[in-house]
Amino acid sequence: MFFVLTLSSAVGLAFGNILVSIGLRAVSSPKALVKNKFWLAGIFLSVVATLLYYAAMAEYNISLVQPFMALNPALTAILGWKILNEKMTHRIATAVILIFCGLLIDGTQAGEPLGISHSVEKLWTYSGAVLLLLFISCFAFKRAEIVYALCAGAGFGLSAVFYKSISLEGLFPPPIDVRIFIFAVLYIAAFLCSQMGLRIGRALFVIPLSAAVGLIIPALGGILVFGEPTTLPKIIALCFIAIGISILSPTPWRQHAT
Repeated sequence: MFFVLTLSSAVGLAFGNILVSIGLRAVSSPKALVKNKFWLAGIFLSVVATLLYYAAMAEYNISLVQPFMALNPALTAILGWKILNEKMTHRIATAVILIFCGLLIDGTQAGEPLGISHSVEKLWTYSGAVLLLLFISCFAFKRAEIVYALCAGAGFGLSAVFYKSISLEGLFPPPIDVRIFIFAVLYIAAFLCSQMGLRIGRALFVIPLSAAVGLIIPALGGILVFGEPTTLPKIIALCFIAIGISILSPTPWRQHAT
């Protein structure tokens, strides 16, 4: 069931990204956007894929589930090449291979035990540190394409950490919980940033960069906040995937200089 949830989610998100990007490029106003069949289909597919992703997070360790989301940018790169006629290079092909290697290694840890701790204090400390680093990064890389991608990745990544924290309270958490509010704000902000990033930037750049940030934040959060196992195969898998996504995404400061 682990592979069904994670793989279905990643594939759905990849196709959703492409459909959304097609829709965004075909219209010039918000009014026309809500009537665009490609954008609507992409949003619907992304919502279904996201629900599968959250189901996987609620059932399994977030540091194990999150690396499989790297399949999203890898497939987005391939689909962007085939459907959107975006350039495919040896660098991108190498990145995709590294990501798939990391996923194969990460998949061997599917039966690992669940996290052993849940500290709300650690959750807030970790979130504050992430937001501080995000602010510094956005200040350093002022290019809009980069800023939107970073904010989208951080928002989705932190929202995943908050969701995992909420899910540990059971199927029906307390209705009045500041974590639910924070989760909603982070997710909505991330969604808006991703839409703006795709609108003004390239899918081949925005998706990999936001995915890289969105991968690292929950993976580290699972280990630091929830006490999930830190095994050698998992570390190796994360390194393969992080390197692959880094290669997949153009160098930020090089893009900033052009």
